[in-house]
Amino acid sequence: MSDEKMECAFFGCATDFTPAWWTFVLLGLLAIVIGAIALVWTPMFVLFVGEFIGIMVIIYSIITIIQGIKSKEGAGASAALILLGILGVIVGFFVVSSLLSAWLLVTYLIAIWAFLTGFTNIFMAFSGNAGTGYKILLLIAGIIAVILGFYVMMYPFMATDIVMQVFALFSMIWGVILIVTGITTKKLVPAVEAE
Repeated sequence: MSDEKMECAFFGCATDFTPAWWTFVLLGLLAIVIGAIALVWTPMFVLFVGEFIGIMVIIYSIITIIQGIKSKEGAGASAALILLGILGVIVGFFVVSSLLSAWLLVTYLIAIWAFLTGFTNIFMAFSGNAGTGYKILLLIAGIIAVILGFYVMMYPFMATDIVMQVFALFSMIWGVILIVTGITTKKLVPAVEAE
């Protein structure tokens, strides 16, 4: 067995991996369904996302408490982990038990994402060494993202609704593109195997 074949046997060859056509179709259908749910039942979808994040915070915090109890790093590290875990559990239960908290959690996560994206783009526009046209586009995108962040912070309920509907439309369009990719890939695979 050659070295190349042995390496492929142990680590896999990147050139040999091609996702099956049906995985694109399945992901596309899933994206369309999620997008449709987010579009038709936007408030419920936002609450679901908020409560899902709350549950994940609770699970992560319980794991952190267990790590703190089992930690051999010393009393200070153990106490810090346990305290952090307890605070996380309290926050998680607060989010899960309060619809308003779940909605606001999603809203502020969207706002933070918009601010981070906006300020990063603005920074890259002034500090990067790309062409002038690209820098101008980065600056415009950054300013729009920062304005979106302020809009979401000032009008949390209406803004989250709109952002989720944009996400829903994007998800459905992306799903259609994935399905078309999968169907196209299925038609091309026999032709490639025949060669």
